[in-house]
Amino acid sequence: MRRHPRTLRWPLLFLVCTTFMMPGQPAWGAGDDVASESGQPHRVVLHLNSGDEKVQRGALNNIKNLYQEFSSQSLTVELVVHGAGLPVLIKKGTPFAAELSELRKTYGVRYTACSNTMKTMKVTREDLIDEVGDTVPAIMRLVERQEQGWVYIKP
Repeated sequence: MRRHPRTLRWPLLFLVCTTFMMPGQPAWGAGDDVASESGQPHRVVLHLNSGDEKVQRGALNNIKNLYQEFSSQSLTVELVVHGAGLPVLIKKGTPFAAELSELRKTYGVRYTACSNTMKTMKVTREDLIDEVGDTVPAIMRLVERQEQGWVYIKP
């Protein structure tokens, strides 16, 4: 019995695709410290503007998960916070102060607070946790980082 040419399409496609796979390449999540294809460190900017503690927790978990896959030598992370998310960086009231400090100390995570949100909420630089680096307009920083080739993540 002769097979119809259409029924051969999927097996042929499979063979073509597997022919070009690179043998010996590690699978995702293999735990190897993988540099980007350009040899440059991975650069990730996380955008946090949520007041929801679950979303904030998720953002910090994302950072930890990234550093479990990549070392601090091959990864740079910046958390840019504005709007309803700003209280995560305010000394009084943030449930994450110790964790933010530990991420900064262990991995060098950068924190940027939105200067426009600070004005609106009447928050001063002294009100922020000590680990905050820059206070600039968040949208400006997000645009700059993406123009510089950083990977953008919004939890």
